[in-house]
Amino acid sequence: TNNSVNIPDAYDAEGFDFRGTKQFDEKMGYRSRSFLTVPLRSRNGAMLGVLQLINAQDPVTKAVVPFDPMLQQSVESLGLLAGAALES
Repeated sequence: TNNSVNIPDAYDAEGFDFRGTKQFDEKMGYRSRSFLTVPLRSRNGAMLGVLQLINAQDPVTKAVVPFDPMLQQSVESLGLLAGAALES
């Protein structure tokens, strides 16, 4: 969709297919929870790829938490830089 997607808990997300993630989690004894996916675009807006972060952590408790909207803005800025780097 060329938009960022911020999912607080993949196991509760509607409209997304996380079967592969759930199979991986079961096999590896892991629990994927929060996902932040941002587009990597060229200068003219063409989609080059995506940057995906998994399982944000609370800095104090280290518990897995949803990605903070302020952090999302920072990651989107990083995505712009990464897109420019890929294009170069």
